[in-house]
Amino acid sequence: MKLRLPRSTSYDLMLLLVVLGLVLIGVAMVFSASGMRALDTVDDPRYYLAWQALWATLGLAGMFAAMRVDYHRYRALAVPLLAVTVVLLLAVLIPGVGFRSGGAARWLRFGPVGLQPAELAKLALILYLAAWLGGRRDVIAKPAVIVPFFAVTAGLAALVVAEPDLGTAIVIAAIALTMYFIAGARLRVFASIAGLAAVTGLAIAVAQPYRLQRLTTFLDPWSDPKGAGFQTIQSLYGLALGGLFGEGLGAGREKFGFLPAPYTDSIFAVLGDELGLAGTLAVIVLFFVLGYRGIAIALRARDATGALLAAGITTWLVFQAWVNMAVVASLVPMTGITLPFISYGGSSLCVGLIAVGILLNVGREAGPAPQSVSRAPRRRRDGRSSLSAPRDRRGTARGRSRVGAAVHRWSSRARG
Repeated sequence: MKLRLPRSTSYDLMLLLVVLGLVLIGVAMVFSASGMRALDTVDDPRYYLAWQALWATLGLAGMFAAMRVDYHRYRALAVPLLAVTVVLLLAVLIPGVGFRSGGAARWLRFGPVGLQPAELAKLALILYLAAWLGGRRDVIAKPAVIVPFFAVTAGLAALVVAEPDLGTAIVIAAIALTMYFIAGARLRVFASIAGLAAVTGLAIAVAQPYRLQRLTTFLDPWSDPKGAGFQTIQSLYGLALGGLFGEGLGAGREKFGFLPAPYTDSIFAVLGDELGLAGTLAVIVLFFVLGYRGIAIALRARDATGALLAAGITTWLVFQAWVNMAVVASLVPMTGITLPFISYGGSSLCVGLIAVGILLNVGREAGPAPQSVSRAPRRRRDGRSSLSAPRDRRGTARGRSRVGAAVHRWSSRARG
């Protein structure tokens, strides 16, 4: 008799409130961090605020729409969306087509609106891998899966590195590796691919003089306080000047010509300057809760596709947030990457909110949390009780998601 789990009738309210809170904090911080520059450049201190509010409105509309679409329908869009993303990433690299800023060609301009294809690439890869790996769990360790997985991931990452944008490429690699592991990868194969990715990333980092300088400056930013170490030092000053409760929203000093990109890459330093330790910890806690709820949704997913979608989206948002905050705190070398939902940027905000909508739908379609079984437990030879979960034809515990099965398998190997 086939087990049918009842469909949940509500969305994850905690996750929804957390994301809305991050968006509201982001709008407020963008206004505070960009007001002076907007006044100098366009004579309107609310210029970036208006755009961020517009992107937030569009992104929230996309999120609420995605919440209502059964995530299984994205299987039909996975390959076309990935193909469109590759075309856009290639278009960015064409001189005269891609818009260059700060020495990097990362945007396509359509009048006053800019599109960053690398942001779309994260969601496209997650949708593709969730649909593709979800149906190949039994052959996950065979070359027929390993080679295409590596080719697709490496191809997308290479196009992003060519912009150049090594930080986003690292996020893409982290997303893909996490999803591959959760899909049931053998530990030896996973370790080999992860090691190769790490060595390749390190080689790319030291191949360019400016990236190598970032690595060396990371060890001692005060060795070049007015050059390569300037942004790191000013970010640390921003966190330190805020104290416990900050200097007040809008009253921070580091955004006035000290911090490069105060309303994008370095916005967490401005937040620490104005809201203090209390504000930074609040944001960290919100991302922690986001990660916790995302993992909970993945563990309760009805099928492998849902578990992989939830795990991929959660990895993307939480890992990228950690990288941004770690850069500001000088825990990792400098790299240009935005803080999800808080940094200024339409592509990042809209695509991230749509991804959250998909995650909420996975949670709504998931079955209820496992409940205790009332039947009497069996006795093992050592006298202790043992209650095994019902199993399907393949011998896999029924009701357990692929996330839980993968983690259980990994922990068993680690103990062995």
